[in-house]
Amino acid sequence: MTEEDRGGPFRKDLTHLSWDEVYARQAKRAPLIGEWMDALRLKAGDHVLDLGSGPGYVSLMLAERVGAGGVVHAVDQSAEALAYLARLQQERGVAQIQRIHADASTLELAGRRIDAGLVSMVLHHAETPAVIVGNLARLLAPGAMAVVAEFHPQAPCAVGPPQAHRLSPEQVQAWCEGAGLNKLLYRRQTSEHYMLLVHRPA
Repeated sequence: MTEEDRGGPFRKDLTHLSWDEVYARQAKRAPLIGEWMDALRLKAGDHVLDLGSGPGYVSLMLAERVGAGGVVHAVDQSAEALAYLARLQQERGVAQIQRIHADASTLELAGRRIDAGLVSMVLHHAETPAVIVGNLARLLAPGAMAVVAEFHPQAPCAVGPPQAHRLSPEQVQAWCEGAGLNKLLYRRQTSEHYMLLVHRPA
């Protein structure tokens, strides 16, 4: 039985959950995040895009990695989720996260440098996941890398969405390749989770 099953029917828009509950679920994935950041070779001073940040657990970890001289662009379509993140930033004194209220499929970041991107456990919530991947490719700087992480459909489904809502790595890779992103790495991180590291050619 998945977490969503225990909390009621799965809803892509997360309206069945509070932001405290969403944040707690993000926190449970903390062991995965270091591998995402290492794959992206994130370092102090980098500018990274967190597409679909939600209440911001991952954004805060990214901010710690890039340091005060870096920038995390935390993008979400929910103003309430970003307000939750704003409160955490204020409490913790984290200034290097720039919150952006926008749809990931139509986001514009004119004039902003993006050294790396992350789309983690987001695409299965989207109505047009392929469009989001295409926009990610457009937003990345030439030569930049991105991690796309999702729940594997061939899994116990003890956490995360039901199997019917999961996206296969082959499907996600096809969307990435269709958007002009080259696969550098595929890894099954746990029985439930996988990651793809992709690259926008220079």
